[in-house]
Amino acid sequence: GVPGAGKTLAGLNIATSRAEKHSDEHAVFLSGNGPLVDVLREALARDKAGREGIPRSQAYREVSTFVQNIHHFRDEALASKNPPVEKVVIFDEAQRAWNREMASKFMQQKRGHANFNMSEPAFLIDAMNRHKDWCVVICLIGGGQEINTGEAGLGEWIAVMRDRHPEWDVHVSSFVG
Repeated sequence: GVPGAGKTLAGLNIATSRAEKHSDEHAVFLSGNGPLVDVLREALARDKAGREGIPRSQAYREVSTFVQNIHHFRDEALASKNPPVEKVVIFDEAQRAWNREMASKFMQQKRGHANFNMSEPAFLIDAMNRHKDWCVVICLIGGGQEINTGEAGLGEWIAVMRDRHPEWDVHVSSFVG
């Protein structure tokens, strides 16, 4: 959808409702936009603390389990070969996920993973594919909004599904741009 269409709000609604109603089937809202993650966590923590009468610090810890930066999720998935605890992943601004070159460069230079050679979409889908029963990846996409060098765009998600995971069921909105 276009900027302001409500993609982020829709994704947050999915993640928060799953946290409240399906505690055994965790969901996570992911974004590569660190400042957005910080703002969302703070706003949700304040709201939760006010509604539930709990300390803001406790609410912040709880909110941080289902609103995360993609780097945190990726680092946890690299640390273990087990499936992620989350069964549902919502990736906000998924068109801005890094291509293989950018993700590899970051992982090699900033995280010390010399052999990392995947795009963010490929790694995320591979990590979720560790689940043997089911999982869901929801990509919230703002068409034509790739703005930085190294952003993979919608084509990378489609290529990963076609080339690496053809057994997955893929559903695409009729509105793609």
